Amino acid sequence: MPHLLTKLSASFILFAAVAAQAQIRIGAPKKSSADVGVNSVNAPVPTPLLAGKKAFISYELGDVTAFPDAYSGGPERAYGEFYSAMKTWGRYDLVADPNDADVIFAVRFVDPVGVVPQIRVGIMDAKTHVALWGFVEQVDFKFRKKNRDLAFTDSVKLLVTDIQTLLGQATIPPPTPAQQ
Repeated sequence: MPHLLTKLSASFILFAAVAAQAQIRIGAPKKSSADVGVNSVNAPVPTPLLAGKKAFISYELGDVTAFPDAYSGGPERAYGEFYSAMKTWGRYDLVADPNDADVIFAVRFVDPVGVVPQIRVGIMDAKTHVALWGFVEQVDFKFRKKNRDLAFTDSVKLLVTDIQTLLGQATIPPPTPAQQ
């Protein structure tokens, strides 16, 4: 029995060291940035993001080594799930050509060594190519692949919630007399 306890203690110490180095969170699910206060300083939300009607979703190649071992699917998974969630939301008419868009959402999955994996969305004005906003959601660590897959999908959903919250907090400014 003492030998088994020694092995269990050593396993726990090794797990704790790996978890600390990789910044693994175990416990309560994280809150989205929307829950903790997107734009809490009330900075103005850029008009193209508020007024835009058509959006192009861009797939940025991120880290590919996590697929298919750590997560199901391939490196385009974040793009596919984000596209589907944005289409379901229906706020923007999703277009296939960036030249037809008002705003561009660039989606990327990153999984650097020693850091919690993230899904990032950058939002850019399609006409000026100026960055308008960005969001990052971490993909919580889970031991089983099916649970990691669920955490991945939850992070994509949180990103869409972040965008919804940001746009819901702001109002489109009234047109100036010169614009009427």
